[in-house]
Amino acid sequence: MHFIKMLSRVTLIFSFVISCSHVPDSAKTRILFIGNSYTYYNSSPELLKSMVKEKFPNHEIEIKLVSQGGMTLKRHWEEGHALETIKSKDWDYVVLQEQSKLGMGLIIDNDIYFGNTDNFFEYARKFNTEIKNIGAKTVFFMTWSTKNKPNEQVILTHAYNQIASELDAILAPVGLVWDKLRVNNSLSLYDPDGSHPSEYGSFLVASTIFSTIFKESTEGLSNKISGFRLSSRGEPSEEEEILLQLNQKNIEFIQKSSWNVVSKLAKKGGYLKLNEPTTTYSIPEIIIGDEINSEKIDGRWYGTSTYNNVYLGLILDITSQSTGMEAEISFFTPDRTDMLKVKKVVVEDDLLKVIISDSIRNMNSKIRFTLKNGVLEGVSESFGGNIKNYKNWNLSRDNIKGGVDLEQLLNMISDFNVDIKNRNYIEASLRHYNKYSKLVGEEYKPSENYLNAQAYNYFQSGENELGMDVLSLVLEFYPNSINTYISYGEALNRLGKQKEAIDIFKKGIEIALKNEDPLLPVIQSNLDDLNENKALDEIPPPPPPPNR
Repeated sequence: MHFIKMLSRVTLIFSFVISCSHVPDSAKTRILFIGNSYTYYNSSPELLKSMVKEKFPNHEIEIKLVSQGGMTLKRHWEEGHALETIKSKDWDYVVLQEQSKLGMGLIIDNDIYFGNTDNFFEYARKFNTEIKNIGAKTVFFMTWSTKNKPNEQVILTHAYNQIASELDAILAPVGLVWDKLRVNNSLSLYDPDGSHPSEYGSFLVASTIFSTIFKESTEGLSNKISGFRLSSRGEPSEEEEILLQLNQKNIEFIQKSSWNVVSKLAKKGGYLKLNEPTTTYSIPEIIIGDEINSEKIDGRWYGTSTYNNVYLGLILDITSQSTGMEAEISFFTPDRTDMLKVKKVVVEDDLLKVIISDSIRNMNSKIRFTLKNGVLEGVSESFGGNIKNYKNWNLSRDNIKGGVDLEQLLNMISDFNVDIKNRNYIEASLRHYNKYSKLVGEEYKPSENYLNAQAYNYFQSGENELGMDVLSLVLEFYPNSINTYISYGEALNRLGKQKEAIDIFKKGIEIALKNEDPLLPVIQSNLDDLNENKALDEIPPPPPPPNR
């Protein structure tokens, strides 16, 4: 009897070991990744490949990544390349990663929320059908919430769990592991932007997907991983390199945690039983106020809006004519006005309805205003890319908004535009900002990001001379900005002024050395490229600034 008990115990232990040691059945495993920057950051698929090669030395592993920054599954489907790649080979697994806001973000004023999951689920189903048609298995790469909104993980977890369960697909619980470890101060899982993965974050991604697919822990694998660095579109570098080398204790903690979460999920059948997460926002609504007619609303209105946080205020001019109503909307920054094209303006059901076209942000907005005690209160709704925006508007006949006289500012900006043509750009700008400082009652200096955004927009519209003038102004205000020296040199280079670009890079390097600036390697690399006479297009243009 004692022998039988011992034999049973040995059998159970042996069975557990066998079930946990899942050596791949075939000689080769092919894995296709479809996603965006959450996948291509730090070349996560290559990290996974390296883990497989180390764990199973005799097993061949092939990976491919189809990606692009900000891509949703909907866009992947519509562009066609992902579907072509699925059909191109006998993949064993296809890993699907949806955009960080589940394919449909929602912005109310300046706060970002998750929209509905309709697009995510629709295109997940479409991809899953094609994946099954080639005999492969669908793996859903559950993502993580941003650093400043950890409570939103429940939304991501619920969505990925729901669609994976519906389609009988594999759920890779990356977000669950991330959520478990995000409070560990020794692990910086996030990139400085608080959204993308750091090297530790990408190691967590690869470790969790490895354990999910191969049913094995990554414990014991190396903290130094080599492979081909992947571009944002998934293209591998020509030569292998060290992709990351991390603290051994930290990666052991990640390895144990990822295996713990994956194995527990497997014991539950691969899915979780979850309640529907509660909505944390409400869509702004308009409550009809006073009766609206042309006599009440014709003329000039001054106001503010959360339409874009770069603006100080706006002016709305309304004119009623025999052919209908016309309107103009001008937004103000400290030094310019942005005119938005009004496509339609009409009064219906005691609401002033305005449709505007924003060429800067490439989107249209529908605004509905109600009149209450002489104040126009409005909500705009717009859709751009994969984001739905709701913004509040508030206008009155009072030209003082936020302590700034918008009428006086309008005249100052007009004078500034004339002054630019008649004198040196920097001199005209300094004069204008001095006047503006007096207008607002405190010293004003435009931010570096704001000016760089202006320069970028000028270059985009072909106004290269103005773009260079603005970059010169940035250096006037921020003489130690290596970022601007890089932008300035790259702009000169693209304009064919290589000698001037080299001089700018050299000057920037002197400052970077003196201040031990972290951008020293970047500007030094640009100088080296120019000295080696590399083609102009090999040095990329500066990235677009935020909100533009």
